[in-house]
Amino acid sequence: MTEQPIFADIARPTATDAVSADPRMTRTIWVLIILMAFCTATSLAMLGIRVDFSSNPPLIATACGYAIVAVYYTVVRREPRLTSVLIATAQLFLVLFIGLLLTYAASAVDLPYRDANLQLADLWLGFNRESYRTFASLPGFGAVLDTAYLSIQPQTALVPLALILAGQLPRLQQFIMAFGLALSATALIAAFVPAMDAMIYLDLAPNGISALPPGTYTHIPTLEALRAGTMTTIRLNNLEGLITFPSFHTASGVMFTWALWRIRYLRIAGLILNSLLIASTPISGSHYLIDVIAGAGVAWTAIVITGRLTANSARNYRVARIN
Repeated sequence: MTEQPIFADIARPTATDAVSADPRMTRTIWVLIILMAFCTATSLAMLGIRVDFSSNPPLIATACGYAIVAVYYTVVRREPRLTSVLIATAQLFLVLFIGLLLTYAASAVDLPYRDANLQLADLWLGFNRESYRTFASLPGFGAVLDTAYLSIQPQTALVPLALILAGQLPRLQQFIMAFGLALSATALIAAFVPAMDAMIYLDLAPNGISALPPGTYTHIPTLEALRAGTMTTIRLNNLEGLITFPSFHTASGVMFTWALWRIRYLRIAGLILNSLLIASTPISGSHYLIDVIAGAGVAWTAIVITGRLTANSARNYRVARIN
């Protein structure tokens, strides 16, 4: 059996691996979105948390305008390829939006923090945080790592755009599915393994958050308010990343690299950038090493599941054509 490269396609190219989207995968993603929305709405309702949709009018207006355009090109002026792009983009937005709200619900579960356990895992792995910090603070290298860490936001938009321009709509669908699965899994795991972060628990010990310079951003006040039940409204103009374990930055870096692997002229650039993103996570993202390992595991599991779903969809496609 020939071994494939680590980021090779999970399933071999099939009849659906053309420039058009796979309608069966489109439906599967909608099912995932509905399940995510149900879990999120139910969880937030049980926790007594509401979403203030009026807190970000531009976002709501843009979403409504986008929906009108999508309906127009789907029903009135039928443009199948453009419709596929519009639907896939809308699905990605919904996966990200609902998934982010789901992380708020997960963060509100008031189980004991597991920072001590995560630190013990790092020690067992032989990870020396101070040595890594020294390495990451080499002249100029720290700025590179910080930039790579912050690239998660533009990459979330640019990777799908690259797939669209390269005519890789099936790969875009796979990326959306994997992203949704990974984000859902991250929220579920974080609900049972809550943690602050390595900077607060280790770097600033014993004073913790009180040792931060005035004006320094930290997600801890939001996290603590959710856990205490004093934060009952989520404002859409101030959404934050709250999850420590597993690291979704790491999961994203793995999935970005995998998504771009088919685009030959972006393959190496994507690998380098996202390797730096993952390398930056312990320091720039204040994560434990075990967070990084768990994040990579979540991403790889999501990719494998997506590959199985893609293979089943392709198999059904071939059977339908034969019949």
